[in-house]
Amino acid sequence: MKEYLKLPLRFDQFFEKKKLPSCGLVDSIYRNLHLIITTVPGENKTDAAYGASFWETDYDIHLDNDSRKELIAGNLKKQIALYENRISNVDVTVDVKLAILKTQSTDLPRRKIEITISGIIRKTLEPLRFQTGLFIGPLTLD
Repeated sequence: MKEYLKLPLRFDQFFEKKKLPSCGLVDSIYRNLHLIITTVPGENKTDAAYGASFWETDYDIHLDNDSRKELIAGNLKKQIALYENRISNVDVTVDVKLAILKTQSTDLPRRKIEITISGIIRKTLEPLRFQTGLFIGPLTLD
C-alpha cells in the first residue's frame, strides 16, 4: 500500500531524521481537498493559483446565496481539476444557510457554507465523498 505524507508537513521531524507522518490514499485526497478549500489564492508561495478564489467574495454583502453557491461550486470544480487529479467525475454541491457560531462570550448568527465533493478515485474506482462546513463573512439574509 502506497503511503502519502500527511499535511501539514512538520519539518522539525525531518531535521531530527525521524519518519514523517503518512496516511493512505483517501485521507491524502481529503487533506488536499480541505487545503484547496481553505487556501486563498496567493497564500501558497510556490503556486499562487492554488486555492479557492471564492474567499475574495467572503464579505460581499451584495452577493445572493444562489450566486454564492454557483461561484463556490464552479471555482472548486476548476481547482480540483487542476490540483487533485486522483479523482474523476467530480461533483460539487454547496449549501448556504444561517447557523450559530458559538464563542466563549456569545452566540453569533453567521452564514455557513456546507460543501460536498463527490467523485471516483481513479486508481481504485471507488466512490469518494468529502464534506466540510465553514462560516463566512458577515450575516446577510436573502
